[in-house]
Amino acid sequence: MHDLMAAVRAIHFAATLTVAGAVFFSVFIAGPAFHETAGEPLSPARIRAILAWIAWTGLGAAVVSGMAWLVLVAQVMSGQTLDEVFSEGILWTVLSRTVFGSAWFARAALACALALIFVPFLSVRRDRPAWMEFSVVVLAAGLAGTLAFAGHAVGGQDGEGVMHPAADFVHLVAAAGWAGGLLPLGVLLTIAGREPASAAITHDAAARFSIFGMICVAALLFTGIVNTRYLAGSVPALTETGYGHLLLVKIALFAVMVAIATVNRLWLTPRLVPAEDPGVARTALRRLRRNVATEIAAAAVILGIVGLLGMTPPGLHQHPEEPEIHHSH
Repeated sequence: MHDLMAAVRAIHFAATLTVAGAVFFSVFIAGPAFHETAGEPLSPARIRAILAWIAWTGLGAAVVSGMAWLVLVAQVMSGQTLDEVFSEGILWTVLSRTVFGSAWFARAALACALALIFVPFLSVRRDRPAWMEFSVVVLAAGLAGTLAFAGHAVGGQDGEGVMHPAADFVHLVAAAGWAGGLLPLGVLLTIAGREPASAAITHDAAARFSIFGMICVAALLFTGIVNTRYLAGSVPALTETGYGHLLLVKIALFAVMVAIATVNRLWLTPRLVPAEDPGVARTALRRLRRNVATEIAAAAVILGIVGLLGMTPPGLHQHPEEPEIHHSH
């Protein structure tokens, strides 16, 4: 059950961040890039159709995995079989009487609202009204950020009860902006590799994503420090507990992603425009695609670790080498 719960959590986090990432990429990266490079042969309609597919698929996966997560939590909390969970009102008890249930309800409402606004937002129309873009960004950020209320950030006392969930909320939104945007960026770079004449829009989108990613990384770094302070809080909690070991691996992978992103920004993205040597641009694009694929792989591993972290008592609450007692959510 522990492994299944961790897997479902990881899938749900990945799907949710993918939805928000596709929205952020569409509004902050692709839209402005297409506007600035009007007339480029890389079709906006084609990219928007792919972004729509990513967003709808991610939302569907988030809904299905969210339902599975609810059922598993209800089973673990009640200690009953799956049949009893469905037949004896246990699901409703979890939904109506637990913090997890309240958060689940809120996220379900956000998912429904996103589905409604996705219909006009994800159409292939060139221009979208500002109110629609603002609304979809707020809803997507809310869907990603409210994952904070289904984990260790909930339940703190006094200032921790406010600061920790707030930091985790921002952490998740920033993760959606950076890690969630890598898949759309990878798709754009792949298409650009097949249409060499689209160098200008590729360079513009990559440059915009690089700046956007820097903002997200800064937010991730700051909020990550806050979260680590509340969940670990000491060197022994990091180096001598199961939770700490997982967190250190996550931090190491984050550092690798930041290093790759730095190479992308400083060396590869500036070389995407074939001003004098088209061969340099083609090589830079190929290496950039490879680096983005590596970042996506690292992000996937991090999400797997996040699934496990949610099932593991925080290092601050363990004594070094203490056997772990797994949580249910």
